[in-house]
Amino acid sequence: MDLGGGTELTEVDFGDGTVVSGKAPQSPVSNEFYYIVSDKCTECMGFHEEPQCAAVCPVDCCVPDPEHVEEEETLLAKKAWLHAEA
Repeated sequence: MDLGGGTELTEVDFGDGTVVSGKAPQSPVSNEFYYIVSDKCTECMGFHEEPQCAAVCPVDCCVPDPEHVEEEETLLAKKAWLHAEA
């Protein structure tokens, strides 16, 4: 999987001086569990009424992470950045 998958990102700047290609392969966090990448998650803001991971999860394990709460404005800005919107 790459960081740019499903987006218009060509490179990712981590803000600490590290810049990687959006197409560079990334090692999975786990081969046993699914993880939501909070840096790419917009909670489906601007696309759907609710986060789709939670809407389709058969075991209700997609729950909000209290350590990654973002305001609507921040989520919409992230969406615009990820999809190269003006």
